[in-house]
Amino acid sequence: MNTCVIHIANRLKEYFLGSAATNDVSIFLCGGAGAQEGNFRRDIGDEIVAKRSKYRYLVFYPEDMFLELILGHQKYDLLTLENLLAQSVSAVVILLQSPGTFAELGAFSNHPFLKKKLIIVMDPKYRTSQSFINTGPIRHLRKETLSHVIFAKIVSENVDYLVKAISEAARDVGARNPPCKDLTNPIACYEFYLALLYVLDPMPRSAVSDLVRVMEPEKASVAETAAETVINGLVNNGDTLLVSGRLTVSKKGIETLLQAPRSDRRYEVLKGILSELRTMALNAMLRRQHKHFWGEAV
Repeated sequence: MNTCVIHIANRLKEYFLGSAATNDVSIFLCGGAGAQEGNFRRDIGDEIVAKRSKYRYLVFYPEDMFLELILGHQKYDLLTLENLLAQSVSAVVILLQSPGTFAELGAFSNHPFLKKKLIIVMDPKYRTSQSFINTGPIRHLRKETLSHVIFAKIVSENVDYLVKAISEAARDVGARNPPCKDLTNPIACYEFYLALLYVLDPMPRSAVSDLVRVMEPEKASVAETAAETVINGLVNNGDTLLVSGRLTVSKKGIETLLQAPRSDRRYEVLKGILSELRTMALNAMLRRQHKHFWGEAV
């Protein structure tokens, strides 16, 4: 692997995954799969991300991050994906809106790590119900874990309260069980890989795995799984284009990278780093020619 690529990757890793990123609160927001329920969930997520705070809130959705991996790669079983999720986010929020979300609650509340990171939002009319959900998973979470159960109307008129309650609960849950900050975390790595592709554009897709094995030799398998998850997400979201085996950042991807919520100071630092590293990469590519710069990855 080219030493210039490794240097660039380490600089970006320090910015996106280093100590300065400790105020990030990452939320995996689950809910009903219907169009109306999905739109409502996106509205809540958008409001959380837009909150002005010393914390930076990041909201992710199962249909964006994991669907491609779940459907397209049989080598990843459900337990592997659940473990990946457990170590990747500050909190997992489930809006109990449908039978599918009841199943998610049952599965996640029995997971040894995920059950510590749950925020369950439930209609208050079920607070005293003797249903299986209330007497089973909900009671278990309230008695045996520090996860949060929020009784609130899951309706558009209550969005402001839901945003406030979920944000506060996510900070508390995340502080008690913080996510890992390395290349095994696909959620924390999303912006890292987007910035890496921007600086090294165009980058052979195969070079991503080569780089991961160099940077995370002790956790190479898990880190490669995380990298594949992120690259699939970048392509599916339109932030990155895959053309003839090479990854290139789209106009939308540049906007995603530069317009993500961060302080003015962090924004200026990021612009400076991207400019410096992009110039470094271009100079190195021109000196060695593109195919020699990437070596066997091309």
